[in-house]
Amino acid sequence: MLKNYLLVAIRNIFRNKLFSVVNILGLAFGMGSALLIFLWINDELRVDKFHQRVDRIYRVMENQHYTDGRLFTFNSTPGPLAPFIKDKYPEIVFASRFTWPVNELFQVGDKSFFEEGRYAEQDFLDMFSFTLSSGDITSALKNKNSIVISKSMAEKFFGKEDAVGKVLVMNTKHSFTVTGVLNDIPKNSSFQFDYLISFQFFWDENKSWLDRWDNNNIRTYVMLEEGTSLPDFQNKFKDEIKGHVEKSETELIVQPFGDSYLHGNFENGKPSGGRIEYVAIFLIVAAFVLVIACINFMNLATAQASKRAKEVGLRKVIGAFPYQLFRQFMGESFFTVLLSAVIAVVLVVIALPGFNELTSKNLGLFLLDARIALIFVGIVVFTAFLAGSYPAIFISDYKPVEVLKGQLKSGSASLFRKALVVIQFSLSIILIISTIVVFRQMNFMEKRDIGFVRDNVFYMWMQGDMNKKFETIQTQLSQNPSIESVSSSGQLLIDIGNSTTNVEWKGKSDDDRILFSVLSVDYNFIQMMKMEMVEGRMFDKSIITDSTNYIVNEKAASKFGFINGVADQDLTLWKRKGKIIGVVKDFNFGSLHNPIEPLILRVQDISDQNFGGCLLVRAKKNQTAAALQAAEKIAKEYAPAYPFKYSFLNQDWEDFYKAEGDRGKIFNALAGLSIFISCLGLFGLSAFSAERRTKELGIRKVLGATRPGLVGLLGKEFAVLVLVSAAVGCPVGWYLMNKWLTNYAFHIEVGWISLIAAASACMIVSLLTVAYHSLKVSAANPANSLRYE
Repeated sequence: MLKNYLLVAIRNIFRNKLFSVVNILGLAFGMGSALLIFLWINDELRVDKFHQRVDRIYRVMENQHYTDGRLFTFNSTPGPLAPFIKDKYPEIVFASRFTWPVNELFQVGDKSFFEEGRYAEQDFLDMFSFTLSSGDITSALKNKNSIVISKSMAEKFFGKEDAVGKVLVMNTKHSFTVTGVLNDIPKNSSFQFDYLISFQFFWDENKSWLDRWDNNNIRTYVMLEEGTSLPDFQNKFKDEIKGHVEKSETELIVQPFGDSYLHGNFENGKPSGGRIEYVAIFLIVAAFVLVIACINFMNLATAQASKRAKEVGLRKVIGAFPYQLFRQFMGESFFTVLLSAVIAVVLVVIALPGFNELTSKNLGLFLLDARIALIFVGIVVFTAFLAGSYPAIFISDYKPVEVLKGQLKSGSASLFRKALVVIQFSLSIILIISTIVVFRQMNFMEKRDIGFVRDNVFYMWMQGDMNKKFETIQTQLSQNPSIESVSSSGQLLIDIGNSTTNVEWKGKSDDDRILFSVLSVDYNFIQMMKMEMVEGRMFDKSIITDSTNYIVNEKAASKFGFINGVADQDLTLWKRKGKIIGVVKDFNFGSLHNPIEPLILRVQDISDQNFGGCLLVRAKKNQTAAALQAAEKIAKEYAPAYPFKYSFLNQDWEDFYKAEGDRGKIFNALAGLSIFISCLGLFGLSAFSAERRTKELGIRKVLGATRPGLVGLLGKEFAVLVLVSAAVGCPVGWYLMNKWLTNYAFHIEVGWISLIAAASACMIVSLLTVAYHSLKVSAANPANSLRYE
């Protein structure tokens, strides 16, 4: 029986080659795209889950309350926190401080490279499941001058020799002994680093600002005892900062480490999304594309059903039961889906390298992996039942008498097919609207006037003696004919991470707690970045008092409550008294997702040898290469031990949104694929419609119908369906994208243009698809058409 069903299925595939190819290709593309997206989702959901005790590890965060009604949640914590709470709370087994990524220069003999790593404590290795290929993981970071390095870093400096016990020199002056070599860190780890240095070294070097409870600057991770009640611990733990900082309104919270990657956004002190939103979006989009492919199959299967009506009628007459017929046609559908699945796997293998590059992943189609195999089988079974169930029910329900008498009616099936086409194109229009809006928003962010000019600006972090000799360097570079201006800042302008509430002004209430970002700059910083002043003046090096004066942005000025203007008002920052000499126009110094925050600019103290800082150079137009050569010469003169390393401000700004831009490209591909699959189905349906109406069109042609009239007659049916789809899809797409745009403080409007463009694209592509068969049939000889059976 099964052999017979299989033979019948194969015969039907070859008997209806066009419809079979359309079905198989449509399902293959739909299943392939769904499989690709599910591989990405599977990888996202597994990030950090390889840690054996991940369910007991938490990151410590702060909910900071401010008197202007805002509540910020940060993952930065005070330096003394980790060892203090480990001693105080018996529920805490391990507690480790962990810094932000740092790039440091390491040397061995004549080899020197910048490497990215972190400072951490021994407890970090004890709680997380990172492993060493050599060295003792239980003591690798116990000594102040210990360093654990990755395999790639070990090979870079020591070749095939065992690196343990070898010495690395950092920044030409600090020596560290290698106490362990890390096995490759899994790609699905949110922590990626090439080395770990004992936090004790970092503490001793920076104790002056680290040893303060009102200074948040590092990350803290804890592992709790098994069986600890999280709500009870949270209640005991939350007011710890208030016990060390007077008038503090800061509460501590803990977030499960396993949730932190996907649920990184907070609102009102509670998780409010993050990357999980994109997981949900792509899950829905993958389902859309798969459903569109299944609709193709259902439409073409029911459209072709009349060709098998007599077969069904005869089978029923000789005793076949409906469930047997259902089983037969479901089996045929499953066979078609299996063929499509094989092609889908090939498509995924071909697409994976490009997809990995786009998503910065290392995905592989390992069908022997239980989870991936389950995903693949799930897609196949889901597709088979969704695509094949209705056609199987529809065909197996034929009445033998009606079929054998030639009285078969297909009105309900025709209506159902039209409904499916409407659903199909509605989903496609929603995807096209999404693609257009995402593209426009990415373009808006790239080209938006952010309040300063970032073109032709490159920067490098001052190393060696560059900080001490900054004024000399500035003079030398400014004299170069290829350079327009030179300045410096304490932090990168587009990534200011320094903020404080330690600001005093006349009229401030004792209860006021307002968070201000702070940026230390050179005197000519505002001129160099071509910012606009709205009040007062810029810093002036010839005015001695400007070394202690301040410039604020408009947002900060609005917080002071001064009635007669801001310029010349007294301001104290970190107990340093000065005056506000001007107000700079608000500019974006962070992500466009967030509103502009209050900012205070102060003149940097170049005598501070710990300052470091960023050297900024604006090259003249079309002279960047010469400017870079001049900067490299200076760097080799004042920091000869350090490789010349620079970045472009414009490129960094674009990199902020690279991940979103890449996701937008995936959206583009999926939207294009959905249109392609929809048009495949429309191609098959129009072929069926043209074939079914061959005799009718011949009669119309004999009676005087023109060729354009016949083409319009066939196209009208599908044009109406696309218009109905637009009426459904446009409002839904508008609503969804409006909601998505609320993630950005600065954004475009969806607008009618996006809706009209999406509907027009669907209409044009669908009519072009239908036109092929319409022109073919309308050009046929009427005599042949009238003889058509």
